[in-house]
Amino acid sequence: MVNPRKISLNPELRLRDGRVIRSFADALMLVREHEARPGTDHRDEVLHELERARTRTGQQKAVEAFFDWARQLELIAGPQPVVSQRRRAS
Repeated sequence: MVNPRKISLNPELRLRDGRVIRSFADALMLVREHEARPGTDHRDEVLHELERARTRTGQQKAVEAFFDWARQLELIAGPQPVVSQRRRAS
């Protein structure tokens, strides 16, 4: 897998708590923070999609699943973003 820090989210995701999710690595960190969260949500599926994304198509699908998950938990600040991903230049 490409380094998760090198896969940026476009647009970046601004959270209600003031944090900004800019990369796959940031998204993974946030999903893992919610590991002990009780109740039913799709956290595990989102985490696995982010961890296993190998192709651009897989990465896009994982980013969309992440944004949907964050939206469902009302973590996103402000207007809902249109989701895409891009690789940062090395």
